[in-house]
Amino acid sequence: MTYIFSIVFLSFITLFSPVFAASFEIDYTKSSISFSGTHAGNAFDGKFENWTANITFDPENLDASSIQANFETSSAKTGNSLYDGTLPQADWFDAKNHPKAEFQSTKITSQPDGTFQIDGTLTLRKISKPVSFKFSLTDFKASPVTAKANFTLNRFDYDIGKKSDPKAEWVSKEIVLTLNIIANKK
Repeated sequence: MTYIFSIVFLSFITLFSPVFAASFEIDYTKSSISFSGTHAGNAFDGKFENWTANITFDPENLDASSIQANFETSSAKTGNSLYDGTLPQADWFDAKNHPKAEFQSTKITSQPDGTFQIDGTLTLRKISKPVSFKFSLTDFKASPVTAKANFTLNRFDYDIGKKSDPKAEWVSKEIVLTLNIIANKK
């Protein structure tokens, strides 16, 4: 009788327990969050040197999947001392008053072309705006998994550089963010 009860109990748990998405551990030495644009007609690029992310993802269970990331605004570096000195200032990232920016996903959906679309909220300088972008994955069953995305943000949406460059005559209004995330399932 105990044996039958155990089988019934285990079957019940298996049938009615929620399916969870896998958690991932990011390899920060190989991953990057970078940005690019133009200044006075010349291309520039940089990256955020300090950031963290929590990724829970399963392509078969997107409702249980989520991505949350934080990055330190003062860690934005281009390698150009003029830009690196300007970015943390009050009119740009205002790193003193807004040391962190955050992205939180609200929905992830699969796309016909094999990519995924992520909808979420980006909060920068205490301004929260919805953002959507596509990302691609390498073989999800392999390890590590690589996710890549490119998308464009309007810096004026977050009041970045609006006072010193209100017409985007010096710095491009559109800034491209590039994500290259390499992670292993925990």
